Amino acid sequence: MEASNPLELNRHDLSSIDQYRVQRQTSVLVILFTDIKGFTEISERRGDQHAVELLRHHDEIVVRAIEEGGAGLVVKHIGDSVMAIFAEPSTAVDRALRIQQETAAFNHAHPDMETLGIRIGLHMGQVAVENQTQLDLVGRHVNRASRVEGLADAGQIYLTYSVFDSARGWLRAQSGRDLAWKLHGRYILKGLEEAVEIYEVVDKRLRLPAAPLNGRRKSSFIPVWLGLGVVLVGAALVYGIMRYQRTEVYFANWGPELTIVDQKQPLALIGVRSQESQLAVTPFSIGHHLLQQDVSARMRNYMEVEIKRGLNVIAPKLETVYMPNLSRRLDFHPGRREQVEATQTFTYPLYDKANRRIDSKAELSVSIKGEPDKDNPDLMVFHCAWKAVENGALIGSDTIELKSPAKLDQRQDRKIVIREDEMHYWYVRTYTNRRSAELEVSAAYIEYKKE
Repeated sequence: MEASNPLELNRHDLSSIDQYRVQRQTSVLVILFTDIKGFTEISERRGDQHAVELLRHHDEIVVRAIEEGGAGLVVKHIGDSVMAIFAEPSTAVDRALRIQQETAAFNHAHPDMETLGIRIGLHMGQVAVENQTQLDLVGRHVNRASRVEGLADAGQIYLTYSVFDSARGWLRAQSGRDLAWKLHGRYILKGLEEAVEIYEVVDKRLRLPAAPLNGRRKSSFIPVWLGLGVVLVGAALVYGIMRYQRTEVYFANWGPELTIVDQKQPLALIGVRSQESQLAVTPFSIGHHLLQQDVSARMRNYMEVEIKRGLNVIAPKLETVYMPNLSRRLDFHPGRREQVEATQTFTYPLYDKANRRIDSKAELSVSIKGEPDKDNPDLMVFHCAWKAVENGALIGSDTIELKSPAKLDQRQDRKIVIREDEMHYWYVRTYTNRRSAELEVSAAYIEYKKE
């Protein structure tokens, strides 16, 4: 469990974040956090006027680097700290490097001023659920970015694994920029139960990577018996731990449609969609999972996946499922078209709340017979009959008499729910206008049922 966010994001902050996220069409953001090392000490030693001037230069460098070209967004200033967001991890890392480069240039050009030392931390995570930005999710990731930044020294850029892994391809492509990166290990951050992997990215012209000076590194624990002469077995186990300690899930050639994981949360992917694969930042536990794409009230795409420890690459093999639906329309013409009827069998899977597949079968029948009213020839009478059976059990059956003025444009559309459960609901819909009538028996997913 993480500690509460000390930054106290307000409604304006959340609105700015949500607007940026919607414009970028993403539910995952990179949080960048900066501060000036020793700013309080500088204020005490050089005076408030000098400190304010230094802070002004800091803000100019940081804000320009973040927001130029619409790359990122500065959400708020907290004293000498800046919180910003980015949609692309590679862009966030690039702008963080730019901040350090421009800071070094400023220090070189202003030897009379106190040395400006900026610390930067980056973390990435999902901030929206069902296309709604969630304050608690944003606060959680801001808190992590702030904790990561707190490990850094002046001139350093620290990032969590999710940011580094997403920007790794971009970093490798920057062959002419003298960039370097290094994993410093797993560190315990205040308020977090699990240790976090800390990576560093540097411009080698400015500095070399350096491990956190004050952080608590989580030491690797290897049982004592591994050292009792079982060298080969120990080596194999160590390799296995290193190889499989992290579960990674990549989606190859995945489309832009909203995908729901285990009927609970949207699938969040990072990386450019045009690339071969994207990393999932939505957490996946080891075991069975269900992927779902809603197309309409009666149509979905499903895919069952097994997640194993280590690397998982999922290619789209979606099964399109149609809920049972049978409808007929009668356009009455005396002597030529006075009756319609149909019977059809459907097979389809349903998934309960535990993601268990239930293979189902439905048998539907409908019929409509029309005739002019015996006492009033200008009034049409339609005799509608229907029956629905699912998995051998009767859902319902009925005969309905509908009346419609034959010469007046008077549409009547009715929908009656006849059965529902946690997965789907059944309904009967009737429609009449002049000499025409429609009868529909259908099932639809329960999420689409309106109260």
